Amino acid sequence: MNRNNSMGDPFRRNKMQSYFKFSLIAFAAVMFVGIAIYFFGQKQENVDYSKADFIQFRTPEDSATVVVFETTEGTIKAVLYEKEAPKYAEYFKDLVKDGYFDDTYVCSIFHYKDREGSSGFIMGSKTTDGVSNKESNTKTVNIELSSNLLPTKGALGSYVKDGGWFTKAKAGSVITVFGDSVDMNELKDTKVDDVNGLYSVRDLFAKYGGVFAGIKYTLFGQIYDGWDAFDKINATRIIGEDKEDDDKDKSYQPEREIKIIKAYLSTYGEQKQNGFNIPQRSDYDPDLFKNSDSTSSSENK
Repeated sequence: MNRNNSMGDPFRRNKMQSYFKFSLIAFAAVMFVGIAIYFFGQKQENVDYSKADFIQFRTPEDSATVVVFETTEGTIKAVLYEKEAPKYAEYFKDLVKDGYFDDTYVCSIFHYKDREGSSGFIMGSKTTDGVSNKESNTKTVNIELSSNLLPTKGALGSYVKDGGWFTKAKAGSVITVFGDSVDMNELKDTKVDDVNGLYSVRDLFAKYGGVFAGIKYTLFGQIYDGWDAFDKINATRIIGEDKEDDDKDKSYQPEREIKIIKAYLSTYGEQKQNGFNIPQRSDYDPDLFKNSDSTSSSENK
């Protein structure tokens, strides 16, 4: 009897309806957040190199787009990989066509006391110290990752900031040109699972040099000509050169002014006088990883 009364209680039905409505709202909210995170702010996963086709070490077609940087240190030429980073390549080419990079600066050169060689430099800044001004293009493009490109010596990339829950990492108008700070012994001693093809990547870094790290940039180009100018820029002293890396007075800004005088687009067919040349490291040993690879393979089984 009591059970029948309670089942017919209108207040109980109202409570059940409220609970049901609340559950639907909560479920919808969770689904919305999940969808939003997935489509707008999902974290970038590790790049899978296990089936990569490393096109940046391959001579491009004559029709491939090339950017030519005429700098105060000489001319640098780089091929663009528009299929690997289509949105950023379009953005970058528009900047070049508009003359945005003309009379811009190299604002940072990465010299670290605990590493030999430069890790690279940043160019395309409207100011000598890299601080944006009213002339700076502050538009950003969502980061585009490709397993076919690596931050090896001479690679072009762009990176602005990390993403959050609802934003992806961004690429912008400043250009990172990767240098060479690879240590052979460090590469050999690196212990990583080979699930993402990292051992083949490791060998390429040993062969061509670069910055071997889990850096996630939009990579969009590769220098193939103008290595003398590239080396001059990387060798330039920075402000606070002899200071420790964590010293606030070490700015990584070059001691002297280095500029992009002019940048323009062309094709590889028009810009291949010296061929497609990515020099190998003089200390490259193709047998370096034979023992460590066999050991690691057995450990991963």
